[in-house]
Amino acid sequence: MSKIKLIFGFLTLYASILRTHAADTISANQILRYNQTITSPQETFELGFFSPPNSTNHYVGIWYKKISSGTVVWVANRNTPLTDTSGELTLTLQGVLILRDATKGNVVWSSTNSPTMSKKNPIGQLLDTGNFIVHEEGEGINQEDPVWQSFDFITDTLLPGMKQGWNLMTGLERRFTSWRSPNDPAFGEFSFWIDTRGYPQLILTKGREIKFRVGPWNGLRFSGMSNLRSNSLYNFTFVVNQREIYYQYNPIDTSIITRLVLQPSGRIERLVWIDSKQEWSLYMAAEIDHCNQYALCGPFGRCSIDKSPVCECLEGFQPTSPDQWRDTDWSQGCQHSVPLDCNPGEGFNKYLNLKLPDTRGSWYNHTMTLVECEQMCKSNCSCTAYANSNISGRGSGCFLWFGGLIDIRTIADDGDTIYIRLSASELESIEDSNSSSPGRRPIRIIVPMASVVLVILISIYLFYHFNRKKQPMAL
Repeated sequence: MSKIKLIFGFLTLYASILRTHAADTISANQILRYNQTITSPQETFELGFFSPPNSTNHYVGIWYKKISSGTVVWVANRNTPLTDTSGELTLTLQGVLILRDATKGNVVWSSTNSPTMSKKNPIGQLLDTGNFIVHEEGEGINQEDPVWQSFDFITDTLLPGMKQGWNLMTGLERRFTSWRSPNDPAFGEFSFWIDTRGYPQLILTKGREIKFRVGPWNGLRFSGMSNLRSNSLYNFTFVVNQREIYYQYNPIDTSIITRLVLQPSGRIERLVWIDSKQEWSLYMAAEIDHCNQYALCGPFGRCSIDKSPVCECLEGFQPTSPDQWRDTDWSQGCQHSVPLDCNPGEGFNKYLNLKLPDTRGSWYNHTMTLVECEQMCKSNCSCTAYANSNISGRGSGCFLWFGGLIDIRTIADDGDTIYIRLSASELESIEDSNSSSPGRRPIRIIVPMASVVLVILISIYLFYHFNRKKQPMAL
């Protein structure tokens, strides 16, 4: 009997050692209870049960382990909280994670609505990236094609390496949504996501209302936010192809802890952990100023935050409703001063330093030149504007817009260039206005005067040069 106890004790100790060694995983049919956690290999992240501040509800989540704040970055059952500590998280042989309320005996949350194909030895593993991934044990980790991964189901936080956007092969959308409040991780009012109607662009919505449009990626940055570009802290990636559309960022220095958060207020913040202060520091925020309000100035209206009033019509356009415009109701926007009639004389005026218009309903091509883009737009009477889709290098690609141009704002010194269709008479009027403007008059006067001075100087030089040749050479 003592030998049996000794063997049983040895097996229990051995199993305990194995569990300690494999603290970053949960095996099939293993139960993770309220007072248990699994930790990533370098102890960067931890997964387990938690309760938000001032809340009696309980959730399964992932949080930073090494830093003292215990900041939660992912929540499984955000809309279906547990009301006590009886929760049990298990992994089935089919690779499905199931969270049960042991008191009531019901399923609170699962990682998928339908079982996947059976696996021999599925395990759930927490990585140092913060990704909780289900895969076949012994086959290695493939984050491109896992059985399931938490990175595909973003909550309110975008971590380095996460893909925000769409898997076009499966139809999976990855968007992040705010918490309802700082104490409640349920779906809040605000979502930050990639709209794929037309050329893909990042937008912030409150319910179904667009609050803020970051704009399309132009090869260097997002058109509506000049500071949202690769920098000394991190690199941006924006991918658009037949398989997927996504935005991603990665830190250049992996020792820097950073996250992008959509706050319950709708404010988008990039935070960096300052270890010496043991706190999160605000690195950047997407400030929604007056001009960032979606479509504030209406079609063909431009918003300039340094002007009063902030809205004005683009050159070649006039208010659609002058009375409303005077009353600072700009919703009707502007219309062509001279209506278009598809006359062969119509052309395009160049507008600089702008946030590109809403690309919903736009057409795009990544290989065309700007000349080809202009020709295509000019050949289609419904085309109202064109621009390069990629401004890096010498510029490439093509955007075409049809109908009213919405949500344009001035971005001083770092905006995009767009070419908008105008009538022949309006183009001539703009050209005359530019050539007679005070800034242009000195040029028209100085150029002829400079030519006269140059001729005089050349004549003087030739006169002295030939006279010197006629004089006798000195000894």
